[in-house]
Amino acid sequence: MSKIKTRLWIFIDWYLPAYKAGGPIQSVSNLVGRLKKEFDISIVTSNSDLGEPLALETKDINVWMPKDGYRVMYVDEEHQNKQFYEELFSNNTFDVVYFNSLFSIKYTLLPFWLLRNQPIRRVLASRGMLGKGALAIKPLKKNLFLKLFKVLGLHNKVVWHATAQTEVDEIKDHFGPEIKIMLAPNLSSIGAYGFIEKEKQIHQLNIFFLSRIAIKKNLLGALDTLSNIKINSKIRFNIIGPIDDKVYWQKCGKWIKSLPENINVNYLGAIPNSELPLILKEEHILFLPTYGENFGHVIMESWQNGCPVIISDQTPWLDLESNKLGFDISLERNKKFIEAIEQFCDMSEAEYNVWSASAFNYAKKFVENPEVLEQNKALFLNA
Repeated sequence: MSKIKTRLWIFIDWYLPAYKAGGPIQSVSNLVGRLKKEFDISIVTSNSDLGEPLALETKDINVWMPKDGYRVMYVDEEHQNKQFYEELFSNNTFDVVYFNSLFSIKYTLLPFWLLRNQPIRRVLASRGMLGKGALAIKPLKKNLFLKLFKVLGLHNKVVWHATAQTEVDEIKDHFGPEIKIMLAPNLSSIGAYGFIEKEKQIHQLNIFFLSRIAIKKNLLGALDTLSNIKINSKIRFNIIGPIDDKVYWQKCGKWIKSLPENINVNYLGAIPNSELPLILKEEHILFLPTYGENFGHVIMESWQNGCPVIISDQTPWLDLESNKLGFDISLERNKKFIEAIEQFCDMSEAEYNVWSASAFNYAKKFVENPEVLEQNKALFLNA
């Protein structure tokens, strides 16, 4: 007799084939890929990607669409409302609901409110949105949301999903020490390839930025650093990611035009996750001086593709240099970012590939760690 699976519903603003929203989509995609054999998974999402509609037929919207081992409902804007959700909940049964974003009105607050008194397990991922760097962006709107969440008592009706100890501390700082928090690092997809050494010449370096073009990701900070690299260092800087903030991108464009001749910048646009390995096999270093990440899928993906990283210290990934994984540096120490880039640039191919292999092996061990998988399963099982 087959075991009855726990029925898990996931609410997320964007989902595959959307990809421009980056990390959150990848987080849920990896979760579904690793858990779908043991859970009966249903995803409720919008029929759009970041800033544009998905190429879906009308008949495939607002209905359940079967996928490979799970199902998805793409809801159009007209139906992202109380009446549609109430009908959806009354016509279906489920055991646990996972909300993928703290500040989503239509895919967290609305369905959460409607389900607040239902005898089901509710799990909420803060996704790094309670960090100082994240809250500093549009602070009035976010602080109002947090106050409303507390006034309604919703913070006590949920199991909080934290992906690192830093996130546990952030959640407690905002909602108190008595709320229920479970620590489960994000799952990553298991790579299909082994380690391959990369070609590299001394005084040359291929650097890439992989993220949304937005203030939080700090592309301007990266460009500022590159403008101070010594002239005998030849840098190719590829920018990968959707333009989330057009005004910010215009500022970046002015910086790019002012860079010295030894810095060659290319904007590659948004690239689907499935195509990244082909791009990253030619890259050496991820440069992401972010203002804050709760996990940073792009960091793990970089390591999986043999690319060490130069990042800020505003992520869970610290003490990287001692393990030859890269550098984590305070945003207030721009000189250290410059020194880290120049150190990699001056490496020989053999020196660089020692770091590249360390990155690959670390990612492989982390991704295949069975304890991380069990921690994620535990999120959705009633004790």
